[in-house]
Parts: sequence; C-alpha cells; structure tokens
Amino acid sequence: MSKQEIYAWTSLLSSIAILGFYGLTMFGLPSEWAAIENQLSSVLFKIFLFALIVEVGIGILKNKHEVEKDERDEKIAGKGFKNAYYFLAIAVSFVLFQVIMDNIFSYAPFIYSTLSLIHLLVVTLVLSSIVNRTTQIYFYRKM
Repeated sequence: MSKQEIYAWTSLLSSIAILGFYGLTMFGLPSEWAAIENQLSSVLFKIFLFALIVEVGIGILKNKHEVEKDERDEKIAGKGFKNAYYFLAIAVSFVLFQVIMDNIFSYAPFIYSTLSLIHLLVVTLVLSSIVNRTTQIYFYRKM
C-alpha cells in the first residue's frame, strides 16, 4: 500500500467517525438506545484518534529520498475530487431547490428551519469528503 492510499483510508475512517460523532451529538439516538450512546461515541472518538496517530506517524517516518506523490497519485486524486465536486454540487442544488420550494409553497419536506439547513450542509460537506476518499480507495485497489 502506498502512503497516499494509507492517507485515503485514514481520512475515510476519520470522516466517518466525525460524521457519526456529529450525528450522535446533534441528533442523539432513540431513547431505547440511550445506554449505548456513550459507548458508541467513545468508539468513534477512538477511531478518529487512531486515524490521526497513523497520519502523524506516516508524516514523521517519511523518507526524504522517496517520491511522495507520482502521476498515478495525482490522477487518482483528481478523480476523487471530481466525484466529490459532482456530489457536492448535486446535494447543494437539492438543498437550494428545497429552500426555493419552501419560499414558493411554504412547505418543505426536508428543511424546516435554518438550524436544520446548517446541519444538512455540514453533513453534505463531510459526505463529499467521504465520496472523495472512497473514490480514491476504489482506484488504488483497481490499479
């Protein structure tokens, strides 16, 4: 596995952990699952710390004489950013469409307040990062 692929895996893990922790913090779990909410947030926090330690460790142990990124890494990163951009553009367009529909018809099935709009946009940003890293991992595994 190349360093860039390891970075992609750790970034994917940390993005999933951040999304899960954000969801638990902002929305919580149903009352039947309240007993495992603290355990789940602890696991997500540990996953995030593990990914952070791996990234820092790779950064410290890098060799000055080896190539950090080559053309293949740049091409794969470009595909990841392209897919993430498409996802982000479609998701933000969907949110804007919902806001326009709310203003026209005074009814929006998904957006009820400014706070929920902010939550939706934050989740969209993290999901676009997940799309980016998932695409990169797919192409690293494929090649």
